Amino acid sequence: MRELALFAGAGGGILGGKLLGWRTVCAVEINSYRARRLLQRQTEGHFSPFPVWDDVCSFNGFPWRGFVDVVSGGFPCQDISVAGKGAGIDGEFSGLWHEMFRIICEVRPRFVFVENSPMLTRRGLDRVLGDLASVDFDAECGVLSAEEAGAPQIRERIWIVAHSTKIDGESGMGFRQGAEPIQRTREESRTYSKRWMESVRRNAGSGNGMAYRVDRTEAIGDGQVPAVVRLAWNILNNIRKSE
Repeated sequence: MRELALFAGAGGGILGGKLLGWRTVCAVEINSYRARRLLQRQTEGHFSPFPVWDDVCSFNGFPWRGFVDVVSGGFPCQDISVAGKGAGIDGEFSGLWHEMFRIICEVRPRFVFVENSPMLTRRGLDRVLGDLASVDFDAECGVLSAEEAGAPQIRERIWIVAHSTKIDGESGMGFRQGAEPIQRTREESRTYSKRWMESVRRNAGSGNGMAYRVDRTEAIGDGQVPAVVRLAWNILNNIRKSE
């Protein structure tokens, strides 16, 4: 599938999409260091070439309609997370969900893939699901930790997979608003754990399998874990298909 990656960071989510066989065709990232890392990973051959836009607020999704299959992104969680001020989805930073939703409406992809703090269940999940439902997306969501993908840390995040009922004519899949922890099989766990630890050994000092070194602390803290991206998508998408 062709992916438009919003709030792309240093590319953890994009690497997760690559594990799923996706091809990123465009990314949006306002932080200059992280945007440079995205471009550097392209020159290094880790990513196929794609343009990097600098601001979701000025990004025009209409030119990508009919070309992009999935819009992904972890919109800022500063106002949602336990560490934040608790302003919720209308806060200064987490309010950027509204820009993500605008872009979704402009692009009209088959799928939407969202990541955020598990506190979203109390501070805005109803808004996200309601917005998606208003433009004919049905969603599955759940909380998954990095530990469940074999990482030596907990790092819980909520994941949402939404599917357009307009494009494929499917309906009645509904919402799973309880966001209960996602369960994975033991075989999946062993596979991801082995690959995860191999990655950690290759990138000694990394906290999440992505950016590393002390001066990259913020990118590490905000980055998505590629193995978790893949696991979350596979589980939630399989739930969707089974209904």
